[in-house]
Amino acid sequence: MSRALALQKELAQINTIEDLTQAFEGIASIHISHIRDRVVASKEFFGELWPIYRSLRINPKERLKRDNREHKGKSVVVAVTGEGKLGTEITEQIIDSMLASFSTPEKTDIIAVGTRGAQLLQQRGAGVAQTFTFPPSDMNVSVGDIIKELYKYDHISVFYQTYESLRTQKVVRIDLVSAVRELGEGVGEDDGEKISSADYIFEPSVAEIADYMESVMMGVAFIQIIMESKLAGYAARFNAMSRAKKRAGDLVTDYKRQYHRVKRAEGDERLKEIIKAAKVLESRR
Repeated sequence: MSRALALQKELAQINTIEDLTQAFEGIASIHISHIRDRVVASKEFFGELWPIYRSLRINPKERLKRDNREHKGKSVVVAVTGEGKLGTEITEQIIDSMLASFSTPEKTDIIAVGTRGAQLLQQRGAGVAQTFTFPPSDMNVSVGDIIKELYKYDHISVFYQTYESLRTQKVVRIDLVSAVRELGEGVGEDDGEKISSADYIFEPSVAEIADYMESVMMGVAFIQIIMESKLAGYAARFNAMSRAKKRAGDLVTDYKRQYHRVKRAEGDERLKEIIKAAKVLESRR
């Protein structure tokens, strides 16, 4: 096979890679758009739920202190990463940041959301109390089992990657209970009817209803964390595909240049052979 044909074959392969990276870049962009809408819908749901919670004459600052939990006096740190090899390079930064803050291991448990984070924690010798699968779906995200476990602790810190912009993602740490309060503060005070045991009969008790609503609100806040992490992950993949597409485009340009150069050289070589053969024939006459 001539060098020109070999270059032509390699050029076709690089063109295919360029087309694939463009397709994956588009898929990541679609996911980013859908998740943004999902986050907005989640905030709207929380905005409808919070006034009902406040109408129970519940003081969130007192209730959300979370007294009398199963793991009294214990904290939990949560690493939100990804599944297997799908984790981005920022996953290691999440684990490093979490372990750097791990000052009282005897009073703190570790929970990993995403098997990639659990693997990295085990490699670093950190004991993982429990591992949950990172929700695969962008639309139907269920965190009930995670919240049920987190609800047992006095203090909950979550480490995850957040979306700053399409080109920038970073690791952040939040207190989940504080995040719930902040979402509530953004809703504002409710001027509607106040619900109390003096006017209504509660089955179960007001405290149990408040417990349930708090778990739901914590779930909404945690879903937003998951969505933010997914958003950052898709942005990282979009950037990776953009870089790969640019690299493939540069290679296409380079290979085309080489192909035309080699094609001309082979053409010149054939022309020289034809001229040489013609001279030989002429000399034999």
